[in-house]
Order: sequence, then C-alpha cells, then structure tokens
Amino acid sequence: MTSGKEFSFESIKDFDDHIAKSIANYDLLAKAIRNIADYFLVENTALLDLGCSTGELLKSIKHDGRKVGIDKSSNLLPKSTNDVEFLSLDITTMKEFPESSLVMSIFTLQFIDKDKRQKVLSSVYDSLIQGGAFIWAEKVLCPSGKMQEIMNFSHYDYKLQSFSAEEILSKEKDLRKIMRCNTVKENMDLASKAGFEQKQLFWKFYNFECWLFIK
Repeated sequence: MTSGKEFSFESIKDFDDHIAKSIANYDLLAKAIRNIADYFLVENTALLDLGCSTGELLKSIKHDGRKVGIDKSSNLLPKSTNDVEFLSLDITTMKEFPESSLVMSIFTLQFIDKDKRQKVLSSVYDSLIQGGAFIWAEKVLCPSGKMQEIMNFSHYDYKLQSFSAEEILSKEKDLRKIMRCNTVKENMDLASKAGFEQKQLFWKFYNFECWLFIK
C-alpha cells in the first residue's frame, strides 16, 4: 500500500500478512475454524474454501478427503498439490459445488454483487451432506449510524499500529468500489432462504464476525 497504487486483489503483495494486520485477532479466527472443522469433516467428502486467496487456511486443516480452494484472483492462488486442488474460477458462475462436509467463505461474499449472493449460498447448502457445515465470515454494517462510527474508528485505531493514516484512508476509498457489506439481519435472511436453520456466532471483533451454520 505504500506504492500509492489502488488496493486490488489482483495486485496485492504479502496478502496473508496484510490481512493479519488489517483484521484484529484473525489468527484466533483461523485457529477456531481449524478446531470447529474437526466436528464436521467426513472422509470421501470435500472441504471447500470459497475465495481461498493464498490457501493458507485451507492447507492448515487436516482432512482425509478432497480439499478444494476456489478464487478468481489467480495471482494469489498457489499451484495445486497432491493434498489441495486450487481452481481459478468465479464462484458466482459455477453451476454447483462438489459434495462437501464443510464449506468455508472467509470475508469473500462481501466482495461479490449482492444480487448473486443468494445463488451462491443456495449452492453451498445444496452441496453439503446432511449434518455438514458452512463457516461464513463477513464484515457487517451496524444497525445505527452511531454504532457504525464507533466500530469504524475503533478499527482505524487498531490499523494505525501497522499502517499510516494516509494508507488507511486510501484503502477505504478503494474498497468503496468493490466491497458491499450487509447488516447481520440481511446475511441471516440470505442464509435462512438458502435453507440453513441451525446457526451460531462464534467469533467477532468490531464489525467483523464469523458464523457457523449446520445443514
């Protein structure tokens, strides 16, 4: 971000380090996801990561089955290995996902068109085996302007530990063009319409949060 260029997933360098510095307690979120995954992964089913970026989280989860990471930013994707398959695809154009016992979407859907999210979530639900799980992390909007202001500026204070005020403002301007956050209610309505009934919030910091849904 020090180069003065616009923020873009197609050109960002040191992505994992950047995310760790941008989202407080991201390391604890990743650890929680690894722990929760143990409850749901079933042999001979897929572990699917939608918007996997560099695939570090996916690679760190043990699974005796197919591990698939999908991201349209091909510059972030590593090469497929015997353990993990990485696909450079747009999740909004895929007709279906492979049969899975666990699907993850970690700060991904907030970057796709709002009118395409329902289709993606419905496809996730359809791909899951009975008892399978969907782990969904998103940045969300607060229900009131006052709360939104408090969360935003508290987050900026945190980011000042790693970025300059100019860098923070520059990224915020760039994100306006590509990030469209929902409220918690809007996300829950989408999940409910897809078919999910069992849900639990298990991680939250400022207006970043992660939910567990069970089919």
